Amino acid sequence: MVANGCYVYAIVGRETPLPSGVAGLDGAPLVAVPWQDLAAVTSRVAPAAVRPTAERLLCHEAVVEAVRRDGRALPMRFGTVLPDPAAVAQALSLHHDTLRADRERLAGQVELGLVVLWKPEDCRGEAPPEQDSALRPSPATAGPGTCYLRSRLAEHRREAVVRSLAEEYARSLGGALHRYARESRSTTLPTPRLVLRAAYLLAPADIGAFREAFEALRRAHPRFRFLLSGPWPPYSFVTPPPLR
Repeated sequence: MVANGCYVYAIVGRETPLPSGVAGLDGAPLVAVPWQDLAAVTSRVAPAAVRPTAERLLCHEAVVEAVRRDGRALPMRFGTVLPDPAAVAQALSLHHDTLRADRERLAGQVELGLVVLWKPEDCRGEAPPEQDSALRPSPATAGPGTCYLRSRLAEHRREAVVRSLAEEYARSLGGALHRYARESRSTTLPTPRLVLRAAYLLAPADIGAFREAFEALRRAHPRFRFLLSGPWPPYSFVTPPPLR
């Protein structure tokens, strides 16, 4: 299959050397595509090469990590593909100021990811009892339409209670760690079992204190399941849109 795409791993300074002994997806050599003071670290790929297999995900991460060791590199997410080097150069020109500012802002920083899981049914008892008469059992004489509306309203109220609890927990749990980070990004209740997904931007020197605070938080809230990952390149803090 012809390698007719240009896969982008990271944005670096124009004079940043490419890492030696590191290949791109499917063993393709790395090539720098410059524009003014920036350059994109790329390799040629066939269309099928952008599918997120484990091998390709690991290869992408290995290239990004290698480039970051040699200079201030702005990581691009997996699957960033443009038609050819000319399109890469055009994208660099269109997003130059943003990419340059992000390189300065994120230089030397890392990302830690947090996932907090829960069982919402175990937490509903903390909410005040519902007093709305619409949620009380309907009279035996009520018609099917009335029963259906009561059921839907009850479901809506239960969902509102769960979301309110999730937002309260997310503020408390996420806030306990935010003071150790330079920036953070978070999403509350993206799925019913996932109360919080967050990313924290840290200087490497602050990772130890952050992990200590995380362990204290985890011990203080045994009803939740905490998952901490990283450090990673700061993918979540690159200003959208990515190159395209």
